[in-house]
This record gives sequence, C-alpha cells and structure tokens, in this order.
Amino acid sequence: MTFRLRIFLLVLIVAGTAIGATAWLTLSLTSREVSRLSAARDRHQAEIAGAVRRFGVTNGRWNGIDTVVAALSERTGLHIRVETEGSTLTDSDVLRGQPVGLMQRLATPVDPEPALDAHTQQEVSAITLTARAEAVDLSTEERKRRAVRHLAGPVPARPALPADLFAALPRDSGLAGPEAKAYYQLVQYRAGLAAVRCAADKHAIRLPALALEGSPYLSAEQRAAAPDCVRSAQEKVLRDTEWLDEWWQQFAQCRIDPMTVFDQCLAPAFSEAVGSTGAVPVRIYFGAGRDQDLAGLGRPALIGAAGLLVVAALGTAWIARRISRPVRAITGASLQLAAGRLDVRVPTSGKDELAFLSASFNAMAEAVQRSEERQRRLVADVAHELRTPLSNLRGYLEGLADGVIEPTPELFASLHEETLLQRRILDDLQVLALAENGDLAYNSEPLDLSELAESAVTAHRAVAANAGLHLLIDAPVPVEVRADPDRLRQVLGNLLSNAIRYTDAGGQVEVKVSRDELTAILTVRDTGVGMTPEEVSRVFDRFWRADPARHRATGGSGLGLTISRRIAEDHGGTITASSSPGLGTTFTVRLPAEMR
Repeated sequence: MTFRLRIFLLVLIVAGTAIGATAWLTLSLTSREVSRLSAARDRHQAEIAGAVRRFGVTNGRWNGIDTVVAALSERTGLHIRVETEGSTLTDSDVLRGQPVGLMQRLATPVDPEPALDAHTQQEVSAITLTARAEAVDLSTEERKRRAVRHLAGPVPARPALPADLFAALPRDSGLAGPEAKAYYQLVQYRAGLAAVRCAADKHAIRLPALALEGSPYLSAEQRAAAPDCVRSAQEKVLRDTEWLDEWWQQFAQCRIDPMTVFDQCLAPAFSEAVGSTGAVPVRIYFGAGRDQDLAGLGRPALIGAAGLLVVAALGTAWIARRISRPVRAITGASLQLAAGRLDVRVPTSGKDELAFLSASFNAMAEAVQRSEERQRRLVADVAHELRTPLSNLRGYLEGLADGVIEPTPELFASLHEETLLQRRILDDLQVLALAENGDLAYNSEPLDLSELAESAVTAHRAVAANAGLHLLIDAPVPVEVRADPDRLRQVLGNLLSNAIRYTDAGGQVEVKVSRDELTAILTVRDTGVGMTPEEVSRVFDRFWRADPARHRATGGSGLGLTISRRIAEDHGGTITASSSPGLGTTFTVRLPAEMR
C-alpha cells in the first residue's frame, strides 16, 4: 500500500467519522429543537397572537410593533416574524442584529379587528334563534316569498348619530336593533383611532393607542386629556357621510333574512368595515430562539467526539512520524553531502513515495559522486596527456641547449609535430567544454546527408588507400536533414579516422546513409579489431582509447568521440556503438529527418 493511499484512507476515515458525527449531532439538535419549538409554540402561541392582535386593534396600524415583538421574543425565547401580504413587518432576529434563523412553514393568522360587544352578540343570537324557530313551520315557498318581500322593501334610512359618539346610547336614540348598534360601534372605533392619533401628535397622551378593546374604546382619562382631539375626530367622522352611508347599507341589509343576521351577514360585514379603517391582517411565524438547547445529548455525543479526536490525533501523529523520520534522514545526509562526504546514503524501505524520495536522493548522491570522480579522472587524464609530450619536449630542448643532441631538420619537424598535437588536445578540450556548457555555436541549414557522406569519404579515400583499406559508401538516395554541415563533417571525420586507424590492412570500412519515417541514419562500419562490451561502454569517455596501453602512437586526443556524441545530441539525435572482438565495430548516428 502506497503512502499516498494510506494518507487518503486515513483522511477518509477521519472525514467520514467527522461527517457522520456532524450529521448525527445536527439531526439530534434539529429533532430536539423541533420538539422544543413545537412545545414552546403551543405554550406561547395564544399569548403572542393575542398580544399582536391587541396591538393591531388598539393602534389601528402596525407602527411600533417592533417593540412588542422584541419583548415577546425575549420573554418566550422564540424567533418571531410578523408578515403582511407580501412583506415582512418585523423579525425578532433582525431586531437583535443576528443572522435570521429558519422558521416553521405553518403560520398563525391574526385579524386585528375589534369584536362586537357582548350585548349586541346576545341580541343577534336571540333574534336568529327566534327567526329559526318561526321558520320551522314555514314552507320553502313561504320563506322565499318573505325573502323577496324584504329585498323589495326599502332599506331603512341611516339613523342619526349622537353628537357625543363616546356617550352611552340612549334608548330613544333611534339606533334600535343589533345592526344599528354594530354600526354605532364601528363609528366609535374609527373616531377613537382618529382621536388618539391626534392626541399623540400633540403629546397629550403617550401612545397612539386605544385604552379599551371594546366600545366606547376611549377611556375617560384619554377623553379628558385631549378634548379638542376627541371633538375634532367626531366631527371628521360625522362629516364623512359617504362612508357612513356605505356601511349602514351593508348592516341594514342583514335584516332581510333574520336567520342569517349573525352567522352569515352582520359579523362578516362588521369585520370588513373595521378592516377598512384599522390595521390589515397579518401572519405570525415561529422559529427557534437564540439559545440552542445542547443539554441532554448525553454520553453518545461525548463518546463520539472523544473517539473522533483520538482517531484524528493518532492518525496525525502517525503521519507526522512517518514523514518526519525519512525527511530528517534526508536532511542530515544532504548536509553531509554538501560538506564533502560523497559516499553518504540514506536507508530505503517500502515502496511508497517516501521510499522513492530516499531512493532519488541516493541516486542523486551517486550521480554527484560519479561526476566528482569523472572530474578527478579528467584532471588526471589531462595531466597525463600533457605530461609525457611536455617531458619529451623539455628533454630535447635541454639536450639541444647542452649540445648533447645534434640539431637536425628531422628533429625540429618532430618537435613541431608534437607541439601541434598538444595544441589539438587543447582545442578539443575547449570545444568539449563549450559543447557541455551549451555554448557551442551551430549554423543549421537544410543539407543532404548522402552528399555530405560522399564528400567525407572522398576526403579520406587517400588515407584509407595508404593503409591498405577499402573505403566504400552506400548512399543511393538523398536524405534531407537540418544541421550544421561543418559539425557533421567533424563527427563523420572522427568516425572515419577511428575506423581507418583500428582496421588492419586488407580490411574494409563502409559508410551507409538511409532513413525511416522520422529519422536519418548514418552508419560507419569497419572490419577492425573490435571491442569488448566493457570497452564499448567506455568508448565515449574522455581520453579513453581502445589501446589498453594508451600509447600515443595510436594517434588522436581521446576526445573525438566525446565531442561527436555531444554534437549529435545538440542536433536532437543520438550516436551509438556496437562491436565484437575481432569482427569490427559499427557506429550509428541518428538525426531527425526533414519531412518528405
């Protein structure tokens, strides 16, 4: 199991446990809160609805309901929202300045209308019962005739109202019957609302609210505190004859069929009438209060939370230990590597990502060590390559200076040739350094690899003939590549020089050019002494020669193949070698071919 998979499974377990615990806790809290909210609503619903209705009745509008709702919410612990048709009047959570919580979908309707007084209701009930008792003996046709007769008859004239609308109704006032008394109560309600609003504006009373929920609505103290407002309100209502006539017509028509006076006519008409001058109906919604009841979740919640913490702590500790131990080891090893201990390695175990990280560090340390060893070998090889010829030059020059050696043209020619060889070694070192640093300049252009190979073979044909070799070329068709022609000639020249140098007289060197779909292929094959697999693996190393004695008579600087490989790689290609002892060697150069 990989380390990534272990972490994934651990995180999955912790996350699943946390989600499960959260879901259980949420469901438990929700269930408890719903139960608590239902119980609280059942306990306080009538109280809250009564308080809101009383406010609407006594104020005739909803200005100032915020104060009532805030006090009710504080006392009952419930979230209360009051809405009209299409808008929200107030919300206790908004009043507290906190996020608005969820509400129950079931609303409690409130109609802020004053009820008919008890005496009027008794009178309506008595008339209705009497009419129903009389109608028992009447046939359906007779009842219809009476109804038609009532409908055809004139509506009674609107009775005159007393100058003092809030006085007790005298017996001889002309306001006889329940419909007239309901009409008088309606007029009192409208006048009372107008009077208290006027008194509140003049600061005669503290609040614009009626003192009484029933007739006459104004208390004696309110009437005494603002007599001018009482008189002005009465005059205003009495002047509105159109409104008075409209509602008297509604009430008077309820006497057409006395059986429906209370149940189907007078009470609905009175409600509609007071609604035209009072507050509009509202709906009350209830929700959970601010304080969540967490008590009683019990031991399961504590055990679940403790278990989750234990799992998270153990998993985190395991992950920290599993990560920190190899990281500390790699950190210490990297410090030792930086201090010069190139043989330092870290232990690896397992097959997870941390094991791969340790293995990668060991591979890096190995590469650094090999690079350091190659650098040391390079310094040693350069010193070796230069020490012997310089010693020879020094010996000859000292011999000439002491008169021990006779100066001859042949000696000077030999010394000059030795100097040129050292210059070539230094030039090759400079080219190799530029190539390995990526600073070697290339002038790429389209060229025919077959043509380049033919020109190189022509240039080396005389050297091959002097060595007694057959130099062949197989390049039947043009092979287009994009490359630096001078650098490719350098590569092909190195390969041909090595092939001629290590092939005995009578042997053969063949140059072949071909291509496949994407690659141009240049092959140089000889029938020389060949190499062992170990020698093939080192053929591109600096200063390495196939001659085990590294005798300089074999010629060359030992850098040609190293430079050739770098040139091929810089062109996006490769160069490989294959060989068998006594059967010859084959070098293959592959370059990206131009699309046909």
